[in-house]
Amino acid sequence: MLSRNVREGRCVESRMELIYALQEAASPTLDRIMLLVTNAGSELVYVALLVVAYVVVDARAGRSLAIVFLSSMYLNALLKLMFSTQRPFEIDPTVARSPSAVDTAPGHGFPSGHAQGAMTFWGTAAVFVRRTWFTLTAAVLVAAVGVSRLYLGVHMPIDVIGGMTIGLIVIAVGVALQRSGMSVSRPVVIALGLLVPLALQLLVPVDDAGVLLGGLAAFIVGPELVRHHTGGPLLGRVLLGVIALGLVFAALMGSSALLSEEVKRSAIGGFVRYAVIGSVGTVLVPYLGRLTGLTPARTARPGA
Repeated sequence: MLSRNVREGRCVESRMELIYALQEAASPTLDRIMLLVTNAGSELVYVALLVVAYVVVDARAGRSLAIVFLSSMYLNALLKLMFSTQRPFEIDPTVARSPSAVDTAPGHGFPSGHAQGAMTFWGTAAVFVRRTWFTLTAAVLVAAVGVSRLYLGVHMPIDVIGGMTIGLIVIAVGVALQRSGMSVSRPVVIALGLLVPLALQLLVPVDDAGVLLGGLAAFIVGPELVRHHTGGPLLGRVLLGVIALGLVFAALMGSSALLSEEVKRSAIGGFVRYAVIGSVGTVLVPYLGRLTGLTPARTARPGA
């Protein structure tokens, strides 16, 4: 028994070696930098980026990016529940760089949600942008997020590597499906876009399922209800993007203040809340853009 405990202790220590090595360069300034990098992969940042990508940059690519990203993060939550691994600071509390760092790490360790999210978002974006400078920038951002999770003591190396690998797999599947040329009628897209995420929410609940699946439903269904196009003047699109961010975050904060905790935590309530918030960006804002002339009103159907 003693020998087994010694072996397990050495195994844990070997998995922590990279974290200890990174923290040899620790300083208050580096702590702040790494926390800033980690927070660049927070939920609110991705909400803003997805809104801008869809409303301002490219509606078709932005919609696909959102669907791939939200699907990936739901998968991440499922995998965390399945593996239920410990985080470094749960094994050795001294590696937690600060309480703020620990606050960024709820739930289990494997796979890293920050690493998987960064890889999925920036990797998918790089596939659509197809520019060398953007791909290199995306790679640096993904690597920086991964290193920050190790430095802050909130993930094991295998968590980060696993998250990035799963993110790459999700990208490959998502891009392959998009390029398959598969055509689905609008009524079927709307029906499946509502029913499948709702069924997952009810049957396979996980942490943050409401925001992920509600947002997924909004990006699948919304563009089928009001078609958004980003071929108009840049100034008009930027202005509409500012309006979109204001309305989406107003809906987010307003619903948080007005709804009871019981409603927000319920499966149906959480799903409906975030589906409505997502629809502000995918239905209301495109309608306002068309109504005000900030975006063109064409008849071509955006791809899913």
